[in-house]
Amino acid sequence: MSQKKSRPEGQERSTRYRVSADCTAEEFFARIMPGRSRTSVKQMLSKGLITRGGKAVKRIDTQLLAGDVIEQHQRPLPQPVMPPGVRVVYEDRWLIVIDKAAGLLTMATDKEARRTAYAYVSSYLKFFDPRAKVFIVHRLDRETSGLLVLAKSEQVQQALQSSWSERVHARRYMAVVEGVPSELQGTIRTHIIEHPKSLKMSVCGDDEGQEAITHYQVVADNGRWALLDVSLSTGRKNQIRVHLQHTGHPIAGDAKYGARSNPAGRLCLHAYKLELQHPILQKTLIFESPTPRELSSIVEQQSK
Repeated sequence: MSQKKSRPEGQERSTRYRVSADCTAEEFFARIMPGRSRTSVKQMLSKGLITRGGKAVKRIDTQLLAGDVIEQHQRPLPQPVMPPGVRVVYEDRWLIVIDKAAGLLTMATDKEARRTAYAYVSSYLKFFDPRAKVFIVHRLDRETSGLLVLAKSEQVQQALQSSWSERVHARRYMAVVEGVPSELQGTIRTHIIEHPKSLKMSVCGDDEGQEAITHYQVVADNGRWALLDVSLSTGRKNQIRVHLQHTGHPIAGDAKYGARSNPAGRLCLHAYKLELQHPILQKTLIFESPTPRELSSIVEQQSK
């Protein structure tokens, strides 16, 4: 691993290292600072004194890649602050994965162009590099919270989108539904179609639309509502919402698809897990986002 001073004389000095092989931040610092304790390294990270590409490395289990340039600073560098509703879960040279809040659009519409996940991530990346670009890989409904993947180049976006079904090994959601399904686990398999005027999806005959396959398992219930772990074998627009309405157990807070209750003041759907084969590194990445408390607490309420 090479090392050199990266600031000219007269300016604040930092020490620069180049990562020679893939490793975690803990493994990296154990090699370059063998006499430094793990606690001391964690303190440096927590204070923002370690950066990669100008971005603070905060966690000791952060995965570093061969060729990454790591800098150790005397003082923390300025860092952008993400607006409420967006949290960076993972980032490398090719991808960025965020956890978005319910109520935030994935990308711009005719009515809203600025307050979107796309705009926030673009601003975040341009803080470090004004030439940076971001590309939408897939979307979450505005009302749905959870994990969202964006690409840093059009080539990576196309690589993911062209083989999305093969690269995504798991997509899992938590949903609170009205009532309790009679079968505690099962598979919903139908065709669904979009109505051109309303843009609303619905179940249709097998000779129309597209096949949609959804799997579910009841995690907990209180009689009035049930918390479901839902996974997808296909990724159609509004698929989970349409399918759960079709079973007679619409998602709580989803008036568009038949819900009569709104216990959390939002659509009770959260994308909590994504297992994805990296388009460049070809290794499997697993991302998770905790189920929001306002959803998990619903089934703890007494039935009324």
